This record gives sequence, structure tokens and C-alpha cells, in this order.
Amino acid sequence: MAKPGQNDGTATESKHPESKQKAGNATLPGGCHAWGCKAQSEKFNFCEEHYDHFKFGLIKKTGELVPDHEKKLGHYQAWKAKRSAKQVA
Repeated sequence: MAKPGQNDGTATESKHPESKQKAGNATLPGGCHAWGCKAQSEKFNFCEEHYDHFKFGLIKKTGELVPDHEKKLGHYQAWKAKRSAKQVA
């Protein structure tokens, strides 16, 4: 039996996805700061795609998702669809 204050190997998982992301964010020098991205950074330490996410407020400067990510994602997808429609026309 483990003493109080010691971990007995049965650690519980956190209910917050941000805490899981913080543990796994290891960016390479010159790499994108977004969580899980391995591309080379181009603007403000983000790759081109994640720079757009940062610009729209989908991710923080550290690469974490913002709390209202789902709401902002809809606005981003509409902007991206409108932009691609203009390029085709």
C-alpha cells in the first residue's frame, strides 16, 4: 500500500484535454508551435495553415486551442470556403 502523497501507479487521467496537450507539445527548433504539427514555421512560429488558425483566434500563441474553438471554427471554415471560391472564379 502506498503512503499518503505517493503515487501507487494508478494515476487518473485528467478530464481536461488541454492538460494532455501540454504534456505532448515538443516543438523542434524552427518548427510550428501548434499542437502536433511537425511542419516548418513561416510566420510568428506557425506554419501557413496554423498561422491562419492563430489569426482567426482558433489557437493561442502557445499553440493551445482556445475555449470557444468550435464557434470560431465555423467562422474560419466559412472564410476559407469563400476565399477558395474567389480563387476558382
